[in-house]
Amino acid sequence: MLGELAVRDAPDVDVVDFERLAGGGHVVQVADLLGRTRATTRSPLAMRSSGTMRMSAKVLLSQRMVCRAASRPEEFPPAWLRKSGWMSSSTMLSSAASKALRARRASWMLVFSVMGQLCRPAGPAALAIARRFGDADLEFDALALLGESYVESGRIAEGMTLIDQAMSAVSSGEVTGIVAVGDVYCRLLAACELTCDVRRAEQWMSVVARFVVWTNSLLVSTTCRLHYGGILTAIGRWEEAEAELVNAIRMSETGYRAMRVFPLVRLAELRVCQGRFEEAQRLIEGNEWHPIARRSLAAIALARGDVALAEDLVRMCLDGGDPRDPACAALHALLVEAQIARDDIGEAERTAAALAELAAASGNERARAYAELAEGRVLAARGDEHASAHLQAALAAFSSLELPLEAGRARLALARVIAVAAPDAAEAEARLALATFERLGAVRDADATAGLLREQGAPGRAWPKRYGTLTKRETEVLSLLATGCSNAEIARRLVISPRTAEHHVASILSKLGLRSRAEAAAYAVREPPERPVAG
Repeated sequence: MLGELAVRDAPDVDVVDFERLAGGGHVVQVADLLGRTRATTRSPLAMRSSGTMRMSAKVLLSQRMVCRAASRPEEFPPAWLRKSGWMSSSTMLSSAASKALRARRASWMLVFSVMGQLCRPAGPAALAIARRFGDADLEFDALALLGESYVESGRIAEGMTLIDQAMSAVSSGEVTGIVAVGDVYCRLLAACELTCDVRRAEQWMSVVARFVVWTNSLLVSTTCRLHYGGILTAIGRWEEAEAELVNAIRMSETGYRAMRVFPLVRLAELRVCQGRFEEAQRLIEGNEWHPIARRSLAAIALARGDVALAEDLVRMCLDGGDPRDPACAALHALLVEAQIARDDIGEAERTAAALAELAAASGNERARAYAELAEGRVLAARGDEHASAHLQAALAAFSSLELPLEAGRARLALARVIAVAAPDAAEAEARLALATFERLGAVRDADATAGLLREQGAPGRAWPKRYGTLTKRETEVLSLLATGCSNAEIARRLVISPRTAEHHVASILSKLGLRSRAEAAAYAVREPPERPVAG
């Protein structure tokens, strides 16, 4: 049935072959040594010789990306795909190639009809064909694909071993094709982001940079910077993460503009972590369909007390993905928070149990940490004394994974739970959490922690309240810093030069004894600037 639908516009293409090879006429990106790319299509009937068999393997590799898009309509809606150019030809086809064009259209219809169920065997099939014909580029590209698949399914050690093998082939010169090299790089960085493996990512980023210079491949650079920015965000190196994501946005604007949405929503996610909600919403505007944008908006809604909206947005994210995906763990944990906030402890308990099952099935350590955190929050809401044990387990897990924001939040939750029974220990934990949040620049989390300390009768501020009197202009600059404005934005708002804005920022940091713009922003939120005496 699907094959008949697919070839309705291409009557000279065999229906059985379409069904058997699952739309083997996908668009394949083939690059020559000069870095030029062209889209080419081969129908299943044409794949006969060793050369076309290798082409069919490349089709299978590209099929994985296509199927991902098809199986995630929330993340890759058809309108975006059309705009991005994935579903259109990048070259003018002659009249002699009209059959190929119809085959392409037909195969796209087939792919979107089956919604991604055909991508699972793509990696092994492509690898087998590559080894059969001795195609090193294709073999190691397929090996990296398999490795990424293993990492996604929780087989992290096996997957990273395969990716390391592919990267070794790239670094030794065994893989020479521009497309294959770029593809392996991107799969490496994607896997590193999933596992928060910053050391491995840093090891290869300089190699990626040389590759980008050699090929002028802005698409590869944008994708790699996107993943690297995600890693840096997770491990708390936020200034570096922002630099990578801003660079990715700029590169997408000068190159493959359809990619711009992805670093934009990642940067918005970073802004949410920093507590800069208004700026996050501005970055998300027009991209609310993206799951990362929805997750960020859900976190903002929950922080502002709009629990119903937060829960609806989280459910939309979960409905659009695979509930068995360990990447959904953070969403389940956020849903637990929303359910507790509306005092539905029973529902929160069921969500936490589902998260625990996901963590056990996937073997993913981050998912396990979120499961412990969720269980601890539920038990705390019930007043159960065992909450502390789960929160301590979550704290230990997040700390070992080098995820400071999550570790700080687990520590804060622990401090709340033990505040009555062990007030001194609670204060110590809260102070450690506050130090973490202030170092990161997580303004709202720091505010919540300082509030808990004040409730316990302890001072809630980690730095002195005031070191000097700000001028009226410096007070205005400090207020803008609190909203996340850059020096250029401050200059534009106050009608001054960027250099003058820079001097004002430096003066503010010096007078208040602060170390960074993030600390200045956190200070401004806690201590609204007083009207200065000096002019």
